[in-house]
Amino acid sequence: MRAVRTQFFLPTFAIAVAGIFSVYILFQEYRAMNIEEDIQKLESEIATYEARHDEKVKYNADFMKVSRSLNEIVEFEGGRLVASDLLLSLSSRLPDGMYLDRVEYSDGIANIQGSVLVSAEEASRLVNDYLRSIEGADVMQGLLDEYKLTSLERGSVGDGFAFRIEITKKEEKK
Repeated sequence: MRAVRTQFFLPTFAIAVAGIFSVYILFQEYRAMNIEEDIQKLESEIATYEARHDEKVKYNADFMKVSRSLNEIVEFEGGRLVASDLLLSLSSRLPDGMYLDRVEYSDGIANIQGSVLVSAEEASRLVNDYLRSIEGADVMQGLLDEYKLTSLERGSVGDGFAFRIEITKKEEKK
């Protein structure tokens, strides 16, 4: 029995193990070939999408460039007070007997200097009415919002009174 066992079973077992390993290796090679074919298909599909992707990236870059330019324009135009609009708005609200001598605007502060050629009681009322009328001016809404009469004093010549109005942007509370 011992001779049969070593002469028959051992070689049969070794051949069976070698056969199983051979089948396993062949199966792995078959799977590797299928994976390589799948990789080639996917690479060709990626190549077809790559051109479209590059085109879309280019469009996105162009869009972002235009968007930044538009945002800069909107920001620039949004916080801007046009001098001609300011002067038209201020002069159109002037009552009879009131004149503008000087209008300055820089760094978010507008200074208006003028004179009133009426009596003292009438001068105070006219300047206050004028101050209230320019507070409602559409051209300054959102840009300047704090209106102050900084001085009203007798002018150096004759019966007139000189006034000064300062318009600023209210400071934001932190």
